[in-house]
Amino acid sequence: MAPPPIPSQTGTSPGQPEVVASAAPLRSGLWARANGRIGVLHLVVGPFIASKAIAVLVPMATLWARSTGVGVPPASAFLGPFAQWDGAAYAQIAANGFPTGPLQLGPGTLGYLWARSPGYPLLVHLAMYVIPQTVVAGIVVSAVGELVALIFLAKLVLHERGDEASASFACWALAVFPYAFYLTAVYTESAFLAAAIACLYYMRRGKEGPAALAAGCAMFIHITGVALLPALIVDHLVRRRGRPGRGLLVILASLLSPLLWVAYAWRLTGDPLAYVHAAEGPSFNRVLAWPWTGAYTTWTNFVGGAAGDSFLFGMEILFGVGSLVAILWMAWHWREISPSLTVYALGIWVMATSVIYWLGTPRFEMTAVPIYLALADLTRRHPRARPVLIAASAGWMGFIASLAATGQFVA
Repeated sequence: MAPPPIPSQTGTSPGQPEVVASAAPLRSGLWARANGRIGVLHLVVGPFIASKAIAVLVPMATLWARSTGVGVPPASAFLGPFAQWDGAAYAQIAANGFPTGPLQLGPGTLGYLWARSPGYPLLVHLAMYVIPQTVVAGIVVSAVGELVALIFLAKLVLHERGDEASASFACWALAVFPYAFYLTAVYTESAFLAAAIACLYYMRRGKEGPAALAAGCAMFIHITGVALLPALIVDHLVRRRGRPGRGLLVILASLLSPLLWVAYAWRLTGDPLAYVHAAEGPSFNRVLAWPWTGAYTTWTNFVGGAAGDSFLFGMEILFGVGSLVAILWMAWHWREISPSLTVYALGIWVMATSVIYWLGTPRFEMTAVPIYLALADLTRRHPRARPVLIAASAGWMGFIASLAATGQFVA
């Protein structure tokens, strides 16, 4: 008696036309599911490595070339550029915490530290349980933050455009932004971007719970996270055609984050507005003013300042005006770019420029995430322009990193 026929691996029975088996549908299905999780890594790894290479190697090479000592400079010298200015303040908070007692803002006091938000130094402090050196821990936290930010940026652009080329270009645009040195330094930008882009991504997917949680984290890391709140409200109302729902309460709950910060400052200093008073103090003089007032003061310093100051304030004008033009373009193309994204970018711009002089505007505008989507849209019909723009921006980033290595304040 003949043995029974062996079942076909294709699932057909004897006598039926054989269909060639293929793992392609299975692989494509797995890839589609993975693409929402880690599948965007192939779009992110290249920009991330390039960003780290420029931000780390250029300052190190600059320091080595300018060193007057014998042999290779010590490790502490190489770490110095990554913890200057604001970075030094964050490193001090991470190592020692905020000063307690009545808020003191005079010369030689530490009250100026209260002009910093607690989220980033808290992350660095936690990292120090594994990496005892404060600056190294800060660089690692910033690197992880940038990687997470790039992953969510790729996912956001894929969600908005479904175009991997645009998602890749947007990641490159952020990774080698002219001031992307601060995505590696002991600064808040990387961690803030990770939370802010996650918020925008979940917002655009209609997941208000995760979006509000990410917004709360962003506000705990930097005050500009407040710009996410109107964006979330606008997106909520547009989705519901102007009718507020329960999700609005979830969005407003993200304000618990800055309120906890206020309560903490009140407990330690007796001043619930310690952040505001420290920012307006003599160390920063960040007094609120209309954007055009700040623009006039900045322009005056640009045309009449010394060489270094002239360059500094010239960059403030360039990025402040350039980002406003980009925001107006996004508003004009509201059918292609969601109004909620434009509202967020506008909120960042207003918070950066509504002071008596513009300072740190390039770093602020680096976090105006929808600008990268706008750049991707503008270059979509001219893909050959993308490598040129990326190369020029990477060169600019290297220049800024070299200036930072010499101790020149650039943002």
